[in-house]
Amino acid sequence: MKDIQFKQNGRFFYGWIVVLLGLALMTFAYVGFVSLTSVFVLPVTEELGFERGDWMTYMVILSLACIVASPILGKLMGKSNLKLWTALACVCGAIGYIGFSRADSLTMFYLFAIVLGIGFAGTAPMPVSIMINKWFGGKIRGTATGIAFLGSGLGGMILSPILNSVIAANGWRTGYITLAIVFVILMVLVILLANDNPESKGFTRMGQDASEIDGGSIEKKGKNLAEAMRTAEFYFAVVSTVLVVLASSAILANSVAFFVGCGIESGKAASLHGLLLGSLIIGKPLVGAFTDRFGIRVSAVLSTVIFAMTFASLFIMPSSPAMLVYLVIACYGLGGPTITVVPPLLVNGLFGDKDYGTLVGVMNMATSIGGAFGGTVAAKVYDMTGSYSSFWIVACGAVLVAALCRFIAFRIYDSKAKAQQ
Repeated sequence: MKDIQFKQNGRFFYGWIVVLLGLALMTFAYVGFVSLTSVFVLPVTEELGFERGDWMTYMVILSLACIVASPILGKLMGKSNLKLWTALACVCGAIGYIGFSRADSLTMFYLFAIVLGIGFAGTAPMPVSIMINKWFGGKIRGTATGIAFLGSGLGGMILSPILNSVIAANGWRTGYITLAIVFVILMVLVILLANDNPESKGFTRMGQDASEIDGGSIEKKGKNLAEAMRTAEFYFAVVSTVLVVLASSAILANSVAFFVGCGIESGKAASLHGLLLGSLIIGKPLVGAFTDRFGIRVSAVLSTVIFAMTFASLFIMPSSPAMLVYLVIACYGLGGPTITVVPPLLVNGLFGDKDYGTLVGVMNMATSIGGAFGGTVAAKVYDMTGSYSSFWIVACGAVLVAALCRFIAFRIYDSKAKAQQ
């Protein structure tokens, strides 16, 4: 913690403004795309007469669009003009949700999901990770990332009950208009505050460790995308990210419906969904600080194992929902950071800064692959069986495999480093 400073050269360090902007993007953009689907599931499908799985197929389309856009935007943002591309992505978010507010058919949801997918790729978490990496070195990067990324928990806690009240009073179409307005506000903030070039503000990167400094000058080290793709650890890292997001997207999209199915009143279920996301306010800074103290090797595996416990808790929750829902929330709060905080730090830990923007774009693509199927598959399982239980068990196993993948990735990396000494 001694490396954390709020001033540099006698001035307030602008990197902390970047962290606050990242917090805003994660609070409202990331949550808007990923964490609030659950609030809309019942009102949209019941009013329009859709099967849950059919309607949530839009998440597959959104994620596929994000998969295509992520590596392109990651490379563009990593090279230049991050502000422009992020602002345009916010515009896509606003247009997409305006389209959702007017939708009367599955086709309209599917078409505007493409626009939302581009917006998701360019708003969070990718530009947040790139900016923080430019402003903060390895001694405090985890803490800065954890602070910015706690927005996904804060946003869920704020927006979930607000949108639930808006939908209850004015309908789900007004709920989507509310999200569109949020993205317009975010666009303005990005234009005013986004910056990925410390030198342009008269600062240097704060908290660099010895591996990031060569002879007193900053040198980007590590592997580019082509070099990383020739390593086994690259594929273990990507697969682990796909698996944790596959599981995560299922609970984010279906938690309110699942809680209601367990006998919890709908208003309380929405509040519990908000509390579930709000638990990340504690978990993400803790995991970030833990990473700075003990390293990404330890935090990546430990947080993923704790996340697996979330799904074991979901499986047994119907037996005593009033009590076990809080076990679910606790495990999610400490394990959920493995979804967003850990992947960009994995990039630093395994591949360095040489091609960080492009590699984070690939990791964002892996996130989208997992997000494309988890929520929809869980809903399909419910449609076929009338229960989510079998999916929770599969998700628990998948997350444990992800923890093993991350462990193996660093064992391979360490063995190569020893061989080169």
